[in-house]
Amino acid sequence: MAAELKRAAHIVNHVTAAKAAGRTGDAFQTVALTGPTSKLTRRSDTVLARRWAMARARLVVEADWLSSCERGACRDPRAATWLKTVSLIRSVPHLERPALVQKLFSRRIRYERDPSFDDHWATPLATLLRGAGDCEDHVLLKRAVLMAAGYGDTDTRLLILRTASGAGHMALEVDGPQTLVLDNRYRYPTNTRSMTGDRVAAIATGQGYFTLN
Repeated sequence: MAAELKRAAHIVNHVTAAKAAGRTGDAFQTVALTGPTSKLTRRSDTVLARRWAMARARLVVEADWLSSCERGACRDPRAATWLKTVSLIRSVPHLERPALVQKLFSRRIRYERDPSFDDHWATPLATLLRGAGDCEDHVLLKRAVLMAAGYGDTDTRLLILRTASGAGHMALEVDGPQTLVLDNRYRYPTNTRSMTGDRVAAIATGQGYFTLN
């Protein structure tokens, strides 16, 4: 938890709080990030926390299967498509991989909103094969590919955001010499300045789902 709190302080330093920080009552709670003392609170009782827990379980199962295919345990053409993509990402130096992931999927995966009655978080392989998905699908795909290409579970975080317009959104934060944000609204990785107006409501990691307060 100490490491997660340290990362929360880092998030505070690179996300600008919007002026109207007092709005509440939505699925994405607005959070005024006022300084490095912002605290992470582990949650399991919200809709998004439960959704992330279920998604994590599916991601582990899929990643294990794809890993077994890479070792030669299967000849499924779906796995071959996945492994070809991961091989491409691995072909560049480690620090260049987030940028390549962002550029590649900005071209290959079109944005497609879920029906209002069904906010479905697709598995990474399903999104890759379909070639379409919403912001959550983009994030889960990028995270899974980066992990398959050598990034650790603690090197990335899902940022659950409230945008300047008040909409909910999700992006992926990736650790490195410069922390990058992979956001399907942009073709290339973004930095602190380009996130002005977005506010972090929560983060999701391999250790759980945390709200900021």
